[in-house]
Amino acid sequence: MKRTHSRLRWLLISVPFAFVALAFAFKLIGLSATTGTAITMYNAGAYEASQDASSTLLEGDLLGGNFIEPWIPWFNRGDAKAANLDFTPAIDDFEHALELAPADKECTVRVNLSLSWELLGDSYASSGYPQGAEQLYDAAEKVITDAGDKCEPPDPAAEELSEAGDRIEQKKDAAQQATEEQEAADPTPTEQEDKLEELDEQGQQSDQEKANGDARDRGEDEGQSGFTEKPW
Repeated sequence: MKRTHSRLRWLLISVPFAFVALAFAFKLIGLSATTGTAITMYNAGAYEASQDASSTLLEGDLLGGNFIEPWIPWFNRGDAKAANLDFTPAIDDFEHALELAPADKECTVRVNLSLSWELLGDSYASSGYPQGAEQLYDAAEKVITDAGDKCEPPDPAAEELSEAGDRIEQKKDAAQQATEEQEAADPTPTEQEDKLEELDEQGQQSDQEKANGDARDRGEDEGQSGFTEKPW
């Protein structure tokens, strides 16, 4: 009788652990499937659907979203937003990813974060606002320089960051020259100043100071998005 009570007590103790283990297993399966869906949708060009899939992993639940690799949903969603030309929200997601990424993935995140700032700068430059573009290129450059000596070979992202730094420097020079030409042609560029004020206001939330930190290769035949391959 005493042995029976002992077995019953042990059973009662072990059952909750069994349920936790089962929930953990289902969670792992769900994480893998959802992450796979996000990547598949991205590769198919369904960027909004890819965003939605990643967003589900950022919603809190009993086991806390993607508790194993919490940076990956932010990174994937940033990729999808950037590919959809939504650079500012993509920057926000990449910065979250940078905060959560392990040391061996930090440089990969920095590639995408810097590139997003750079592409946002390109949009300003092509719209005729070189001063604003210059500020955004500064932010892109800061993402790279903030890495210090952490993003050096043999890290696979080191070469991409080095090439990006050279490219951004050339774009900054071109933006400075365009600004000088604008100022020489029109000493009172009110529209330009208004646009810069707008950029400064946005900068309180998302400019160089928060840029402290691709999902396709820059020479890829299809897409030409410029984002690095998935790091897993």
